[in-house]
Amino acid sequence: MRRTIALVSLTVLLVASPAVAQEALDTQLFPVVARGAGLAGTMWVTDLVVTNPMDAPIAVGVQFFPANQDNMFNPMFPNRIELEPGATTIVEDVLQTMFDYEEDIKGSLVLLADPNFLLGNPEGTVICAVTRTYNVGSPEGTFGQTVPSLLVNTNVGWASSIITGVRNDDNFRSNLGISNTSPSSPVTVHFKIKDQEGTALAEGSKRIRIASMNQWSFEQLGVGTVTGPLSVELWLDPSSMSEEPCEETFPNAFLAYVSKVDNGTGDAEFLSAAALEPYYCGVNPPD
Repeated sequence: MRRTIALVSLTVLLVASPAVAQEALDTQLFPVVARGAGLAGTMWVTDLVVTNPMDAPIAVGVQFFPANQDNMFNPMFPNRIELEPGATTIVEDVLQTMFDYEEDIKGSLVLLADPNFLLGNPEGTVICAVTRTYNVGSPEGTFGQTVPSLLVNTNVGWASSIITGVRNDDNFRSNLGISNTSPSSPVTVHFKIKDQEGTALAEGSKRIRIASMNQWSFEQLGVGTVTGPLSVELWLDPSSMSEEPCEETFPNAFLAYVSKVDNGTGDAEFLSAAALEPYYCGVNPPD
């Protein structure tokens, strides 16, 4: 049975799915896209690739939510991509190409093909999409990370989310990003960065504005150069939790990730947070 997940009616149907897997859904949510300069001479841009697996032409609405500000969902989707049956398109440097951003900018990206909003699309429309955020600042070529849609890994706050594979040492630097998927309320998310023994190196909380995101270097969070692998635990503050997320039109939820960057090449790796106890709405979890 196909499960439709619309951002504006985020009655969260969380399914057990690998965080890096591509999703065939009518909604795609990318927690971070970027255009701008980074550390050590890096310059980051994001490409978007979208495939129409349907037997009919479709329109795909694209909306950008800039970081660190309250954002408003626009159900009219003035920015659209038209796709013929079976077609695939790439939008290079999507923040400049579709939204005319020239200066440093980052945020979240939402794609929607739901026929309730894109009225010409056939019933049951789904899309596949993926982004790549990469450094164009090296003469040796581009280095970067594939960032998949993480809608199935949304955390509504009933358990912690965990990120592993993190490093912040002489060879790698890491950044923590948190995206608020609620279109109507800010949320507070707690974090704890741990060393390989499980000892907390830094902990605190961040308030994320409506339908927005933020990203911080580990240095900004109080973590210096540390030998060995690290992990990050995140959880929603009780004051930000929806009492019954499956019964609310706009349940509060978040997505989180670590971007781990190679200090030598400027290459990056995307590490997404996994909810320890995915919350199922009206369906039985798989065995």
